[in-house]
Amino acid sequence: MAEYKIVFVDEDPVAHSHLKSELKAAGHEISACRGGFDALDELGSQGADIVIASTSLQDLSGYQLSCLIKSNDRTSRLPIVLIKGTPAEQDEFWRIASLPDALLEPEELTDVKAVIEMLEELIKSAKEQGWKTSMVKNLLVPSRTFSSHNLINSYAGLLDDLLIERLVTRLTRSMTGLVEPRKRFVDAYFSSINQLFSPDVLGIVIANPDSPWAAFQLAPGLSKEAFDQLVAKITKQLSVPRDLSMDVRGEFEENGKGLGEFELLPVAGEKTGIGALIFASYQKKTFNATSKAFMSQLQLQMQPVIQLLLAKQEIEVLHSREAYRASIDPLTGLYNLEFLVGFLQQQLLFSFRQRLAVGMAIIDIDNFAQLNDEFGYEVGDVVISTIANRLMNITRSSDLIARYGGDEFAVVLPNTEIAGVKVLAEKVRLEVEQLGFGKNSGKKGPQVTVSVGCAHFNMEDLNPETILRDAKIALQKAKEAGRNCVSVYD
Repeated sequence: MAEYKIVFVDEDPVAHSHLKSELKAAGHEISACRGGFDALDELGSQGADIVIASTSLQDLSGYQLSCLIKSNDRTSRLPIVLIKGTPAEQDEFWRIASLPDALLEPEELTDVKAVIEMLEELIKSAKEQGWKTSMVKNLLVPSRTFSSHNLINSYAGLLDDLLIERLVTRLTRSMTGLVEPRKRFVDAYFSSINQLFSPDVLGIVIANPDSPWAAFQLAPGLSKEAFDQLVAKITKQLSVPRDLSMDVRGEFEENGKGLGEFELLPVAGEKTGIGALIFASYQKKTFNATSKAFMSQLQLQMQPVIQLLLAKQEIEVLHSREAYRASIDPLTGLYNLEFLVGFLQQQLLFSFRQRLAVGMAIIDIDNFAQLNDEFGYEVGDVVISTIANRLMNITRSSDLIARYGGDEFAVVLPNTEIAGVKVLAEKVRLEVEQLGFGKNSGKKGPQVTVSVGCAHFNMEDLNPETILRDAKIALQKAKEAGRNCVSVYD
């Protein structure tokens, strides 16, 4: 069995024959392709561990091929090595824009031993990062066939795939802000799909081990028996209980129709549970290549949404378990620092994949130690609890608030640019400034103010400690500016 699968793309079948021979002698499998579309077809059907391509192909250039692979989050780890050809005037721009792992001059290939060592090192590095040969099959729609000998159909198919990917990306991004409450999410999911594609049966299953649920939208005419058979297939294939909590939209018809075509597309979560997308038709062979392309893209891109739904369900389950109590600050009822860091790490990863902004604000009660000394710790606890309640009223349901320390709070704001974080921070500062402590008791209470540091997610750094550090730096600037103000990390 070959050690690594190498796709070699060059119009000249005898080009670089010495390098190919030495690679085969080293135990590697070589798949030779005459053009970029042939390479796409090979990658989609057989997979690869590395691609070596000339930049001067006649159908798709090596640069375009590299861009297609590297610009896709699911295949960007596949190593790409380009061999310079003509036209040279493209090189200056595409050398960076096509994101190859290596760009070689033809004369560099004379040292075959060094080239093979470099190729093997690139493959090993990708494997260490989790790359598998079959992962490149996610690049384009599996049902699509490409050929460098049929350019018109290949270009049309490629354009269809890229347009479908863009439509699905827009759809899934819009869904990320609608994951709760569940009814709102299901309404939005069905509405969004129906604007693009209308199967007779549309469904989604979230098979969380603790509380699995499913939602279905039915066109008129389906029999109850056919629907029950569909549910039985789903529960068997996904290994979930038959007692799914189900939201069925549509009426069954006595002596109604059965299902002619059925697609169940699993969407796995990273930790627990699994999701699935359901498409069915009352007729046979209803789903054409474009329909299947849409379904395949949706299956690939719904994973972050399913993961977010599963995460939200896990949080709901935590509310009724000891684990929830362990993640809550007893004085304020807010999440504690440990939970904050875990949530932030998950949110940053999700936002990185979807290219969405994340904001962070850290709020510090000014001169809190002095307040405790003057008014006592009981008053200090009242101040902390009151500010916590105000934060819960001011923030959105999608935001996460945590008690960051003794007199500090942190707010994570998903899908929020830094300008939005600053608006919230200023609102918090003004509301706290206007709070009156001690009025109801007739005693003089403390005048409380807060300082706020704001930061935003740097897409190049997924470490949650970085955005926390940036917000702390901004907070320190606010304190140095005299307190009772808002500062933003530059």
